[in-house]
Amino acid sequence: MVESEINKRYCQSCGMPLRFDVEEYLGTNSDGSRSDEFCYYCLKDGKYIVDISMWEMIDIWIKYTDKYNEYADTDYSPKELREILDKRLPTLNRWRQKQETSSLHHKMIQNIIVYINGHLTEVLDTDTLSSMSGLSKFHFRRVFRTATGENIGSYIQRLRMEHVAHLLISTDYTLKQIIEQTSYQTKYSIAKAFKKHFGISTSQYREKHRPNGENPATNIKPEIKVISPIKIFCIEVGEAYKNKLKYRLLWNKLLHHAEQYEADPRYDKFISLSMDDPSITPTEKCRFYLGITLRDDTKARPVPGIMQIPGGRYAVFRHTGSYSSLHKVYRSIYEEWFPKSKYHPQSTFSFEMYMNHPSTTETSELLTEIYIPVIRK
Repeated sequence: MVESEINKRYCQSCGMPLRFDVEEYLGTNSDGSRSDEFCYYCLKDGKYIVDISMWEMIDIWIKYTDKYNEYADTDYSPKELREILDKRLPTLNRWRQKQETSSLHHKMIQNIIVYINGHLTEVLDTDTLSSMSGLSKFHFRRVFRTATGENIGSYIQRLRMEHVAHLLISTDYTLKQIIEQTSYQTKYSIAKAFKKHFGISTSQYREKHRPNGENPATNIKPEIKVISPIKIFCIEVGEAYKNKLKYRLLWNKLLHHAEQYEADPRYDKFISLSMDDPSITPTEKCRFYLGITLRDDTKARPVPGIMQIPGGRYAVFRHTGSYSSLHKVYRSIYEEWFPKSKYHPQSTFSFEMYMNHPSTTETSELLTEIYIPVIRK
């Protein structure tokens, strides 16, 4: 029996068909009466039994597909059930408004972060930023802290200090020249703020990160390209890379969403984005994403995760071989190529584009393109 023949009404939390033929299968309202919207797995005395995300709810049913089939009198495979629930749950009462709000907040905060990154040398006050977000100052601060884990003032100050650190180790700018590219007025003010943040002086920091010359010459030579903005769907990695299982699950989730977006392997490429330099930014605060490129004509349901890589001038380095040796390429880029080139890295942002896939390509033939935004010296 197919599900639609049993009942077209589903639990507004977990998506199971509501079994009105068995009263005990229905959840209970705050007054003890039986609910006509939620099943007994989800609602008791008017309250949700578990506080989880929509995606976790789907994952639970995939784990217990046999239980779902027994209850709903269906015969779905885990893959079939996931496809059904992926479409159904975002339309249910418990998730619809939450998804819409979450999506709007995610997009809004990403827009604010992009604005902050591009205007670090200007006055950035909470009144202006909250006005840009369309939220009250109080609500904006709360949403921003929830999304980033930091309050807005600390976030801006940290990025400013990390930008100064980036200039110290990637350019030969004097402190006076760095002041001209920041919002600080004097050598004293920038030196004081820097030492308070990093615990050492600017000169000590530059000396600490001076190339040691131990990296063998690699003769790398990039192609300088001006690229258009690139639309991607991405997932933030956080510290999942430390756990092989969690990291693999992230890739599986990305592949699943790629299917939802009808990704075409002839055009779409997998990408990793790094917004920060891990030698400067604390690991737990580094913004690292996995993504897949999307065509402008791609149609998909609105979910958080759409991002645009900025267009502009990039130095593009090609690496053939194992991903495990990419860190050596980056060392060569920053320690050998940049000091001798006509360019400075414009920011700590970079991304990698994987031109083939390890499941179908020999390790020695894996091709990776490294994109670093640059500005002329």
